This record gives sequence, C-alpha cells and structure tokens, in this order.
Amino acid sequence: MSIANYPFWRVVPSDNGREGAYTLPVMPPATVGPEGAPHIMGGVALAAAVDAMELASGQPILWAHVQFLSPTQHAEELTIHCEQCGGGQSVGQWMAEANVNGRPTHRVSAALGAREPSEKLTFVQMPDLPGPDDCEPTDETRWSADGSLIDQFEMRLAKQDSDIGFNAVWVRNAAGFANDSGWLAIISDFFLGAHPKSANGFSLDATFRLIQSAPPGWVLSVTQMGAISRGVIHGQTQHFSENGQLLALSSQTGVLPRITRS
Repeated sequence: MSIANYPFWRVVPSDNGREGAYTLPVMPPATVGPEGAPHIMGGVALAAAVDAMELASGQPILWAHVQFLSPTQHAEELTIHCEQCGGGQSVGQWMAEANVNGRPTHRVSAALGAREPSEKLTFVQMPDLPGPDDCEPTDETRWSADGSLIDQFEMRLAKQDSDIGFNAVWVRNAAGFANDSGWLAIISDFFLGAHPKSANGFSLDATFRLIQSAPPGWVLSVTQMGAISRGVIHGQTQHFSENGQLLALSSQTGVLPRITRS
C-alpha cells in the first residue's frame, strides 16, 4: 500500500504562456484500473478542473458539472484551459476543457464566488447511522493496481439496501488531507459503487455542489439512487462530516454494464 503525501489532484500553471492554462501531472494516486491499464479517475479530473478554476478566478467553487467525453488510459498529463464566460464581481460563471495529447476528455461548467454577508441555513440532516468505528471496512482492492487511488482512502460501509437504492459509506483520506473542494469532488465520484447493478459501469456526467470544507476526518456519503432507465442509473448523494455538518451535494448519471445477448 502506497499513500501519497501530496494532494495528487493539484494543478500547476502550463508553460505555454496561455492565460487560464494548467496542467495536472498524472501520478499513480490519480488513477484507477488494473495493472498495466491505468486511467485518470473521473473525480480526480473534476477536482483538477475545480483547482484550475479556483486558481484562475481567485474564488471558491460553488458548483461544477463535468461531462466525461473520452478515455484517459495511460495519460501522463491532463491539460486544462479555463475561462470566465459570464457572471459578475461576486459570482462568476466559468467553463473549462481538459485534454490528453490534444484530445478533449472532459468538459466542465461551473460557478465560483460568494455573495456575502449571507444567512447560513441547513435543511438536510445526517441520517442516524452507525459511526465509522462501528462499521466494517469495505474491500475495494478490485479497483486498481498498487499505489493508485485505492491506496489513498479508507472506506467503511454504514448501510446498504439495494432494493430501495440506498447506500451510506464512510470515507477518509489515508494521508490526512483536509476535506476541501478537491477531495470532496473525488469522493463524489464513488457513485457507481453504491449499487450492485452499476458496478463496472462508467459515468456520463457528474455535478458537484460545495457547501463548506472541513478539517481532515471521516465523511459520510449517503446515496439515494433515483431510477434505472434506458441502460443508465441516476442518483444523488449528500456528504456529511463526522459531526453532522453538510459538506457537499452531488449527483450523477452512470451507464450500466452491457447485458450479454443470448
């Protein structure tokens, strides 16, 4: 098991001199897939795009929606270009595109900023479920090769009811990183593992909405699947800190594995 001691979703300014251009050097912790066939985990690509837009704007993310356009197998770097396309001084509308060797792989729409001062109210409450110390670890070793994303987190199942499409799982970063926009965006992409029928599927899109960041520690991700229709599964997730604070909301559409024809 190899744990990265750096936030592996952080980008650096590209050396091409283009305004709003950033690069994610793709290291093993950012990847999933079997030995010899790694690809960038979708949540990591989203986190990198969020990092790029936050750097370019100097403002925090409010929400981001990503479309997964094409595969990223064996990518050595992800190039991201972002720019503001609307909005005002307090809240800006942004867009970003990620590429591998000039080929578009991700398209992102987002809004960044804040309208302050503002009232803070939370309407969603964390469900009454066992804490992480009372839950058994899950076995996710099927996901990836040694040193990849699987080594970067701990996961413990709090509750699963496949008949009603419900899943609640505790997740913690193994290196002790804060639960910031990047790490929460990565957690939000664990969606397809929340139902047996979606295992080994792939994501079409994901939407991530940041409420607030939190110090290092466990996050409870509570997923409610909405429906399976036309070969895809739709659902949404609420992410809570261990003390019950709502940290983020997310939703996703996933394509189910192909059914073998008889």
